[in-house]
Amino acid sequence: MSDRSASSLSSSQRIRPPLQQRSQAAWNRILDAGTHILIEQGRDALTIQATCRRARVSPTALYARVDGLSGLFWAIYDRWIGQVVTTYERLLQAAAQTEDPIDRVRAVVRAMCENIERHERFLHQIINLAVTDEALRERGSRESLVYVERVAALLPQRPAGAATDVARMVHRECVFRALYGDHWLSRRPESWAAFTRRVTIMALGRFGWLQFGD
Repeated sequence: MSDRSASSLSSSQRIRPPLQQRSQAAWNRILDAGTHILIEQGRDALTIQATCRRARVSPTALYARVDGLSGLFWAIYDRWIGQVVTTYERLLQAAAQTEDPIDRVRAVVRAMCENIERHERFLHQIINLAVTDEALRERGSRESLVYVERVAALLPQRPAGAATDVARMVHRECVFRALYGDHWLSRRPESWAAFTRRVTIMALGRFGWLQFGD
């Protein structure tokens, strides 16, 4: 497998955690630098040399933590996923405090959209890569299923199947939004507020509450 391909191994099997504060600071700079390159320039620009130059470290500092470019990519991905999950959980926990079922649907959909909006630029790169990278696509699929099941559990459970349908629909809409941007199936840019309102109406319609869409 080349360095340009994602590995099926989890990054925890490749990362050698730094033990000293100085080493941890250098490793954080490496991850920050790699994330910046990936977001701003894309996967092809993510190289050991470019990352170390931006992080102001020698390549030996990077190789002390991971085995090559694939290990670096998965380390960046894992840290980002941790941030996504933390944000998602906080937003969903707040939405779960809403007792009225109609307002609960609105709150959950808003939480899903807000989470994707916050991480849109990174997601754009990752989803594009997943189209041709089987390991990344499989992991994304597994993680997406966890998110969908988590959301479905928060939604009203009647009518049967509506919660899962809505969770999958909103997630899918968000993924396409992150992949294709604000012009997806639209002749003019669609703001995140307008996007959220549209998918909320779709969600309420599946529950039979379309009249409450406004």
